[in-house]
Amino acid sequence: MLTRRMLSIAAGGLAAAAGFPAGLASAQDARPDLARLKPAGFPSQPMEMTVVYPAGGGADLTARLLARTMEQISGDRILVNNRTGGAGMVGHAWLATQAPADGHVMGMLVNLVWGDAMLRAQGRWNYTDLEPIGYINSDPMIWAVTTDGPFKDMPLARIAEAAKEKPNTFRVATVPGSMWDYLIEQVEQNTGARFLKVPFQSGGAGTTALIGNNVDIAPAFFAELRPHIASGRVRLAAIAAAQRVRHLPDLPTFNEALGGTGYEWTLIRFVVVPKNVPADRKAYLSALVRQAMRDGALVEEYTKMGVHFDPALRDAADPAAALNAEAEKEREFYRRTGRLR
Repeated sequence: MLTRRMLSIAAGGLAAAAGFPAGLASAQDARPDLARLKPAGFPSQPMEMTVVYPAGGGADLTARLLARTMEQISGDRILVNNRTGGAGMVGHAWLATQAPADGHVMGMLVNLVWGDAMLRAQGRWNYTDLEPIGYINSDPMIWAVTTDGPFKDMPLARIAEAAKEKPNTFRVATVPGSMWDYLIEQVEQNTGARFLKVPFQSGGAGTTALIGNNVDIAPAFFAELRPHIASGRVRLAAIAAAQRVRHLPDLPTFNEALGGTGYEWTLIRFVVVPKNVPADRKAYLSALVRQAMRDGALVEEYTKMGVHFDPALRDAADPAAALNAEAEKEREFYRRTGRLR
């Protein structure tokens, strides 16, 4: 379980945790190669980086940092536009069905778009209507508890045992119909635990409830938990990643803690364009995103946020194929659990 003492170790290792090759480029280094790829007359106007969540959140910050670096590299103007509503559905639907497919619109999305497409779009659009052009970073879900709550000293396996011994007693924050729900469901099915689910509109609201002792467990992400760890208010129980992340080396995974497999729920952030963007423009934008993600200053900004860089996605020769393979894994989960036929 991660404590305040361990946080200083995590903070010191964030830059190394990125795992990018040594000798990251500066923005200026990329301009000659990108200039050769750039289609004639493109762009003819400022480009839009669509974010489907409100300003100030993790997706918005990720997009603004990326857009700034892409501007520095390309010399082109990129405007971040928050098209919000319906917990992301409004922006997802606009990108998939209404955004111009001329290369002037990109979307900075997270993998929650897959659930929207598969479970809520009602056939009006599909995630394949949005073509990934670059991976940004990942943020594995973490279960957090307070340092004065009922689980202050308990490892995750003991927490599950307690929730089995006293079913529907211990409160866990959730966002209905999302990975928050799915991870709780997995723990319950595999351990016999039964938690009292307290619904919230967002993960951040659940974290606030944890700090106020209104829930006993909050699934959340490292960046939003970090100040509460530093203050000594919160401890981390486990992380829903395939393996331990470099910046939190002492935090066990759910798979380790519960002796299982498949406890892997991670926000994946990536850039898309609408389907049918001309191939030369898509290739240029993909190269621009890839070069931005090799910029040392940008990587440092992201690592300060406590994100994880998945090597399999970061180094993929075909980012679209790699990300779409992750989407199909999610589809299989929905089928297996009866959410999708």
